[in-house]
Amino acid sequence: MASAILAFAVSAISYAISAGQAQTHDALHEMRATSLAEAMLEEVVSLPYVDPQGALTIGPDAGESNRQAFDNCDDFDGYTEDLGEVADAEGVAYSSDYAAFSRTIDATYGSVNIAALGGAVAGLTVTVTVTDERGRSWQAIRFIAEEAE
Repeated sequence: MASAILAFAVSAISYAISAGQAQTHDALHEMRATSLAEAMLEEVVSLPYVDPQGALTIGPDAGESNRQAFDNCDDFDGYTEDLGEVADAEGVAYSSDYAAFSRTIDATYGSVNIAALGGAVAGLTVTVTVTDERGRSWQAIRFIAEEAE
């Protein structure tokens, strides 16, 4: 009887440890995904709002074939990094811990109502979506107000 109780206790403790490790893994996975989204969003908003060359089209302009050549926020519209190809601003791939993720960016011009500023404010909404190999996704969204002239 003591052996049966001991076996049950060991089994219960093992299950609890296993469940705790799974939750820790999921939390770390989510933290990596959100950090990838936030890092890309910070890279986008670090660039000027207005294109220095005066281009008025959204997305990369002529000669901007990679993200290191992007010169304003809206150049990132449509940018994609496939699974295992996520890289930092310098183009250096993240460690293998991030290989399970892909990123896409959507940038859209529009306006947002901000009562404290007196109504509609024109600008660019940037959405970074990070997706893992299982199809789960996380987003970071930022509205960048149009610069006053």
